[in-house]
Order: sequence, then structure tokens, then C-alpha cells
Amino acid sequence: MKARKNLEAENPSNTSKGFFRVVLEKPFGHDTDSCKELLQSLSDQEWPEEELYRIDHYLGKEMVQNILTLRQHNPWLGALWNKHVIQSVHLIWKEDIGTEGRGGYFDPYGIIRDILQNHLLQVLTLVAMEPPSKWTSDEIRNAKVDVLKAMPTIELKDCLLGQYDGYKDDPTIENRETVSPTYACIQTKVNSSRWEGVPFIMEAGKALNERVCEIRLHFRGQDDGSEFDGMSQPNALVIRLQPTPKVFFTANLKTPGFSSTPASTHLGVDYESHLDDIPDAYTRLLLDVMRAQQENFVRDDELIEAWRVFTPVLHETEKNKVGPLPYARGTSGPELRQDFLNGMGVTQPWLPPASAL
Repeated sequence: MKARKNLEAENPSNTSKGFFRVVLEKPFGHDTDSCKELLQSLSDQEWPEEELYRIDHYLGKEMVQNILTLRQHNPWLGALWNKHVIQSVHLIWKEDIGTEGRGGYFDPYGIIRDILQNHLLQVLTLVAMEPPSKWTSDEIRNAKVDVLKAMPTIELKDCLLGQYDGYKDDPTIENRETVSPTYACIQTKVNSSRWEGVPFIMEAGKALNERVCEIRLHFRGQDDGSEFDGMSQPNALVIRLQPTPKVFFTANLKTPGFSSTPASTHLGVDYESHLDDIPDAYTRLLLDVMRAQQENFVRDDELIEAWRVFTPVLHETEKNKVGPLPYARGTSGPELRQDFLNGMGVTQPWLPPASAL
């Protein structure tokens, strides 16, 4: 069906005055093959890529859009944004509620397809991309695709999967033996000169101990670890998307008064007083559609590369019915979580100071 040509034929007098723009919401398939089928369907209908706007609403969030602003307009950050200074990058998405009656929708997808393969992966590309020579829509999306191409295919050994106790009791879930994960912690790498050897950790889960979504860039310490003597905390740059947008550095400062003991605190900006000024993510993105600005939308080659990274491990877990580890509601995830992080070289778990929460 030549859908686009049919619309032009039905409205011949309007084509020179108006425009066609198609807005598409995820999921964009459930693996590489289904994604390619959807892309081919749009091609068969003769929709050109410049008229397609695939929404991932996380790309419309205030602090996600701040990532490129931080990098573009603060040249001093360029000296920190690399493997020599950053020990690891941790992207976290946590909810303190379960599926709550939405299990029937969630169960066929699981947490990897629902959160990691799209939302967190899109954020990762913005953190890891090389600054483009020109900050145009095409150049930004080209840089994101380059990140995806530099990422290896994820293997099962890179994953810690969990399912919270009571998940199967959701009355909307038909398969009472489901092994669909509600928690996943996945390590990957970006094999570029900037990030070689730096672990990127994507972690997401439901029914955990808090509701938060943030990016943590953990800085390296002294080689001998002498600064972390039980008094100091590791340093990090934290970009918090929700519940309240924030961006801050963690720092160790002298305790006020006569004591010289260092106290962990943060230096940053809290957007809480500006919440009324921040538009909804969809409002922002739909305005971009009207303005024909595509940098915050997912391109066809981005989709294919994103599914290339995740499809093999998704097929393996489903074919072999890999059982996720149980975890109790209100915890940080499976008991093996910290051991798993330690095994990836994330040996300095950052505990945010109370003032940062």
C-alpha cells in the first residue's frame, strides 16, 4: 500500500502548503527481525526517513536533554569525560512498585525490552558519543549510531536477572511459570578510544527500594586507594532524571568547626523550584515534530544497531527459559547484586549523602 502517495492524491491542493510527519511510539519490534519488518513496512508505504519521528519519551526529559548541553557548553568537562578519569558509568532505573495489574502487558516483554533496550540505551549513547563537528540533527544521530556500533553483543554472562517475590500473583499474568525478569543489571563496553576498558552498567528493576532514575559517572581515585580510608567517599557526577531533576558532583569537604574529618556532600543544581517551568517530555517532543527537529527521535539505523546489541541474549534467555533470581520487594535487587557489580570492576559502591536524596 502506497500510503503516502494515496494521501497526496487525496489532497493535491494541500501538499505544496503543508507537510507530512508520522509519529511512531515504541515498541519498535521485539527483536532484530521484527524491527526490520516494521522498517520495511514503512518503506513499502514510501515514507521517507525525514518524515518519520520515532518517539522515546526519555529523550524529551529535561535532564536527558541537559546531557548534550553540559558537554557542549562546558569545555572543562571534556578533560574529565574519558577513560583516564572515569572508572565506570552506571545508568539506573528503579521503581518502588511492581506491575500492579499491568503484568499481562509487561510479561511478554520483560524489563530488558521495556527499559534497557530503549530508554537506558538511548541515554547511554548521549553520554558516550563523541562531540560532533556540528551539533545538527544528523550529526548528533550519526554520533549515537557510532556508539552503538562500538558496543559488543551482550552475552548471558554479562547479565544478572531477577524477579520479585509475588510477581506471578498478578492476576493479569496468564503464564504462572513465567521467567520474565522484572530486574536486570547488564554490563557492556563502548570500544572507542575515549571509553576503552570502562564498564557501562545498565540497571533497571521493579518493586525495589526506591523510585529513581539517574546517571552516575564514577571518577577514578588514587591508584593505591589511599583516599578511601573509611572517611572519604568516591567522587561522582550524578545526573538525576527523576523523581526530581538534579545534577551534582559528590565531594569530600572538611567538617565545619574544629574537626578536619572529611564530610561527603554534593555541589550542584536542584530543579525542584523550577518544576512548573519544565514541560512534559511528550509536549517537548511533539513541538519538535512541528518544528521538524529530529535530533531527539530514533533513526532507523539506530534501531537496528540497538536490537543487534540485545537480540541474542533475549533469544537465549527465552529459548532456554533462564530462571531469574528471586528478590524481596523493597530491596535493591537479588542478593548477588553487589558481588556482580564488584566482578565488573565496580568495587567502590557510591553511597549518596543524605543531603543528595
